Amino acid sequence: MNVILWKDTKKNISDIEKKAPCYYAIDFDIPADITKGYITTDKKNFEYETSISEIKKYDENTDKDLLFKKKPASVTVIKIDSIKKIDKKPISDFKLNDNKSEIDSFAEGEEFTVEYKEKSEYKIPEKDEDVIADFKARGYNFPLSVVDKLAKYKKELPPDKYEKLLKRVNLEIEKREVDPYEAVGIIAAQSIGEPGTQMTMRTFHFAGVVEMNVTLGLPRLIEIVDARRIPSTPSMTIYLTKEYKNDGEKVKQLIKNLENTAIIDVADIITDVGDMSLTIKLDAYKSKDRLVNISDVINALDKIKGIIYNQVDNERILIKLQQESFKRLYQLQEQLKVTPIKGVPKIKRAIARYDNSSNEWILYTQGSNLKDVLNIEGVDPTRTYTNDIIEIENVLGIEAARNAIYHEAENTLSEQGLDVDKRHLMLVSDMMTFSGAVRAVGRQGISGRKSSVLARAAFEITSKHLLKAGLLGEIDPLSGVAENIIVGQPITLGTGAIDLVYKGQKK
Repeated sequence: MNVILWKDTKKNISDIEKKAPCYYAIDFDIPADITKGYITTDKKNFEYETSISEIKKYDENTDKDLLFKKKPASVTVIKIDSIKKIDKKPISDFKLNDNKSEIDSFAEGEEFTVEYKEKSEYKIPEKDEDVIADFKARGYNFPLSVVDKLAKYKKELPPDKYEKLLKRVNLEIEKREVDPYEAVGIIAAQSIGEPGTQMTMRTFHFAGVVEMNVTLGLPRLIEIVDARRIPSTPSMTIYLTKEYKNDGEKVKQLIKNLENTAIIDVADIITDVGDMSLTIKLDAYKSKDRLVNISDVINALDKIKGIIYNQVDNERILIKLQQESFKRLYQLQEQLKVTPIKGVPKIKRAIARYDNSSNEWILYTQGSNLKDVLNIEGVDPTRTYTNDIIEIENVLGIEAARNAIYHEAENTLSEQGLDVDKRHLMLVSDMMTFSGAVRAVGRQGISGRKSSVLARAAFEITSKHLLKAGLLGEIDPLSGVAENIIVGQPITLGTGAIDLVYKGQKK
């Protein structure tokens, strides 16, 4: 669905809220079939959604009772039926025609839509129903995964041995259950923290490719629990569909389409200060390697304003400024270096490796852009993966981010030969995501948002928390571990979880 996006002031938004439905004069042209718009105040996050029912050209003679975005520059009038404040939608939720990273004034784009399907009800196999009945009859607990494994033994074993097996399974399950009021958080912290002290601080390099590496060990574990917005070495593992995964030529073509190629990657930029001009000289070897020709460079130059260019030959393009100045010439030189020609934004490099175990080509990238990569033909969206947890949250949702935290932590520890019970890692990933957003384990996240004043003060910035609590009149119920230790009371775990009251005999 196509929508319009624009940046506006809080005053204009307030005026629209007061007068909607109303006519609003804007300083840009929009297509006549647009029915929805989004407004931002910070260029990147959209906080207001508008419903548009009419679009017409602005006529200063007839259009009188209007609200104006910029009065002298008004060219279009839209009728805004309603406006409402929404949860912030990042710019990444829209597919923009010119791949902007922020909105300075106006843009037209397509809103990504998600289709939700109700998951079908799980049906217990018939062969498992008898085993479940046996467990229930004896008052035992039964995870379905265990029931499925026991189904075959019901037929193979004699009744007395089958009875012993059920007792043994139930005993093992009870041993692994958490006792009431057990300090699972502290045990999980110890179980992850102790092996963490033995982790190395190293980086994995892809053989034969100098610039491609992946952070591992302790630095990666710190990145995960700190919920870093951008990992130090973002990378993707891209799996391919049936038509592509065994076709070497298609894989090569896909790599070239993935790699984000800028002008400096395939050409030299020569600056002539005397003539106030720039010359782009295409490198024959680099351009052939990246499958780029002179027309691709010209298409990229079309998007740059304030320049005049002329193709000298098949290798060179001469560029001059419409308004000459040394400062603008230098700025243009720097701008040309990073001007994209083709490829997916943020994907700096891609390589292919043939996996003998699965008999298919797998692509590995330096840089990550999950949303755009999933839309490329030949990419298998069900298996493609990125190590950027925040990007997974934005594209696939909080449940996918929770799974990513668990798998990234488990892979980081197991790669170092450290065995940590997966339930501890699951607890950490649950705590980081249960609120609906990925939060760090620290003063900016979980520890900084505890309900207890003393628990927050015991972690970091003691005086700040105590002063704020005093000013706001906060009360601490002393229900946790840290706060009870501070005041010298028994902690509310184990035997300290209950209160005993003695009532004497009545005389």
